[in-house]
Amino acid sequence: MKTENVFYTDGHDVTVTSSMLYVKKKWYALSGITKHNFSILPPDRVTCFALLVLGGILELIGAANLISVNTVSDINISNMWFTANQLAMGVGIFLLLVGAIWMWFTKERYAVSITTAEGEKNVVVSEHKEYITQIVHALNEAFFARFDDSTPGQVKARKRDFIVSGR
Repeated sequence: MKTENVFYTDGHDVTVTSSMLYVKKKWYALSGITKHNFSILPPDRVTCFALLVLGGILELIGAANLISVNTVSDINISNMWFTANQLAMGVGIFLLLVGAIWMWFTKERYAVSITTAEGEKNVVVSEHKEYITQIVHALNEAFFARFDDSTPGQVKARKRDFIVSGR
């Protein structure tokens, strides 16, 4: 009986052995994985851009005094009177700040992507590039070890054929 070599474990959710990948209580047989790679998932910044555009438009409307005094009367907030144009400028500045801060803190994420008979899926996703790189490297080592063990009479693959690439 062959022993299982553990190539990587984070002690919780991810373990890579010589025959299996374990992720969040789900096992994937390495023999069923046809491809694995390191993926970069760009952040979804559509909402950030929408806030920036809306904030800019409101700021311009307020600064150009495009809201007629006859259309909207002055508004009392905390015993202070504001015109609709002043409120538009204030809300515009607020939306610009929220959009800019949100965009600043939105980061790209990294994933271990595998392809099986069920299709392609990102099994581990993290903001930590090193963590994902370690898992992909362990998968490379596990596949390389399986290839070495299963092909005694054939030409062996070189380790450099399994190098992880990323930014």
